[in-house]
Amino acid sequence: MRYLTSVLFAVLAICSWSSFSAVQDQKNPLYGKIFREINEIPGLGSYGHASGAVIDAGKSASGDYRFAAGYYTNDKNGICILNELLDDKENGKGQVKYKILDTINIRKLKSNEQLSLCNCRLGKKVDSEIVAISVVEENKEYFDQIVEAWRLNTRTGKISPIKHTKTINCTNEGYGI
Repeated sequence: MRYLTSVLFAVLAICSWSSFSAVQDQKNPLYGKIFREINEIPGLGSYGHASGAVIDAGKSASGDYRFAAGYYTNDKNGICILNELLDDKENGKGQVKYKILDTINIRKLKSNEQLSLCNCRLGKKVDSEIVAISVVEENKEYFDQIVEAWRLNTRTGKISPIKHTKTINCTNEGYGI
């Protein structure tokens, strides 16, 4: 009986340790990197800035926005980055640096798709933490054909997929122009 208990304890310890290691191994290698221009980060030199937006989900004690999203592309794909905004004291007041909290790879978009960055709604309520690939429909004020969507969770610092996209719609920034 004592042998069986010892073996059971050893198996549980090994399982616990391997699951702890798996969580640590999944940590984003870009986490914590600080940059002003995306090409300052090794491995992202081929990416160019496509769009960016401030996330209206909380301000610092001084009243400044705390988070932003950036979308960068190259010839093959894109990357969406959840950033914490840092004051760039070296370059003067009003300048910022970006600290990477999380990233997701975005596949190359089709010609009739766009990445809507922080200008989507959940139902009729604006939710700047949503990023979505939407089908472009020029004659609509809001794109409601959502291909994929993610939440830029400023509380956890993580980007997570949104499974149910039926009630998400994103602003057509060119509507009425």
